[in-house]
Amino acid sequence: MIQDKFKSSKKMIGIEIGSDTLKLAVCIGDAVAEMAVKRLPENLIREGRVTAPTALTNFIKDMLKEHGLRPGPCAFVLPPQVVIAHHVTMPLMSEQELKLNLPFEFRDFVGKDAEKYEYDYSVVRVNEKSIELYAAAVPKDVVESYYDIFKKAGLTMKVAIPHEMAWLNLVVRAKNEPKCLAIVDVGQHATRVDIFLDDNYVMGKDIEFGGQLFDEAIAANQRVDAYIARSRKESNMDNVLSLDCCSDVAMSIAVEVMKVVAFYNNTYADEGNKLTDIYYCGGSSVIESLRTAILKSTNLAMHNIRRLINLHGDDSALPLACAIAVGAAVQQ
Repeated sequence: MIQDKFKSSKKMIGIEIGSDTLKLAVCIGDAVAEMAVKRLPENLIREGRVTAPTALTNFIKDMLKEHGLRPGPCAFVLPPQVVIAHHVTMPLMSEQELKLNLPFEFRDFVGKDAEKYEYDYSVVRVNEKSIELYAAAVPKDVVESYYDIFKKAGLTMKVAIPHEMAWLNLVVRAKNEPKCLAIVDVGQHATRVDIFLDDNYVMGKDIEFGGQLFDEAIAANQRVDAYIARSRKESNMDNVLSLDCCSDVAMSIAVEVMKVVAFYNNTYADEGNKLTDIYYCGGSSVIESLRTAILKSTNLAMHNIRRLINLHGDDSALPLACAIAVGAAVQQ
């Protein structure tokens, strides 16, 4: 439970809302004080947008109450489905000039609707005559919708960032970690691979399936519905994850991860910048056979994401689910 000692103004609640679960992390400065995850009602979130704002507000209120959390500031990981993000190289200019010119870099994506988007950026590199940015655009109505939902739940949204920047916060703060690494986030409905080099974001790739493939394989093998199959998967009832059909699913996901690694090494890396380490996270990354398959396919060193958030002594699955919320919360 969060007690009065967390009244500090440095407290921040990081929140990530997927299609399936809501994850939160309470941080005081860079220290993790609390993590929690709770499954959302079905179809409450579709393509990153909220179908029933009042229901989500009540859901957040209940979750905060369950964990003894007081109202305060929060940092939100924007749903990737609503974010347009890419690398941009622009002539060297002032911050004010950057803000004025950045919308023009998205004209191929947003067309005549440029005024309907919010824009932000992170500086990658400053050269003699140019500046390299990782820039993002998100619809204003999405930002306003989530801000209103959080406000009604007693939270003030101070930060809203793309997931790449939430991960980058952890990468930059990590000490003694390799200079080139990948974060593989295996969710229920999708898998995401993001690659970082020298504290900069390089590239990412969505894989359009995740833990749900195990549910479908188990359901077909044991002739049960998907809900029962998911329950059996999560408890590994009768060692169901050792079935050949589950091994095939693990290999399918691992091969897609391997393809992303190969693409990075062949396209972006030279001999000194080859990818060496993978940090795994996401609710479905608890499946040992999946991690083993990724390890064999990529031949890279693999680490639990809690190593990046410098969290010791917690062997639960919470860091795997909530690490990205930590990445948002440390964006002070």
